Amino acid sequence: MSPPHARYIVLEHEGVWKINLDNRYFGPFSAKEAAVASATDTARKASEGGYPASVLLMRGTEFDILWTSVTE
Repeated sequence: MSPPHARYIVLEHEGVWKINLDNRYFGPFSAKEAAVASATDTARKASEGGYPASVLLMRGTEFDILWTSVTE
């Protein structure tokens, strides 16, 4: 059985930028770029630890993949 996929979702929440992982919020961050940098750094560490990981940017109901360790 493979480890769970860690999805770090960067989004604007209550007027500030945050990271959502497993329905838990981390932050706030002063800017989108700071949240993306933090999420990417953490996702890379998760990937190095053997977890599939991705960083997603939430725009309304759409998601942009900003970084992923998952290959098709």
